[in-house]
Amino acid sequence: MKESKRKNKGPNFNVYVGTTFRHEVFCEIEALAANYQLANAQVVRELFLRGLAAYNRDGRLSEVEPADLTVATQFSKQAAIEIAA
Repeated sequence: MKESKRKNKGPNFNVYVGTTFRHEVFCEIEALAANYQLANAQVVRELFLRGLAAYNRDGRLSEVEPADLTVATQFSKQAAIEIAA
């Protein structure tokens, strides 16, 4: 098998991922960039690394798993019934 040739031979390498964000998310990224005096791309990189660290801690890709959402929804409905009673 042929080895791939990386353009960047250093310890870090760049991965260019084309992505789109909803307008609200993009505005939030811009606000964070202004607040931390970083480029938008750097904010996205930092958020990616923070998300990867969370994944390594709990092994979940999303913050709320579908099963958790179902339990949370059922709990909320039960709490609303108890409050109404």
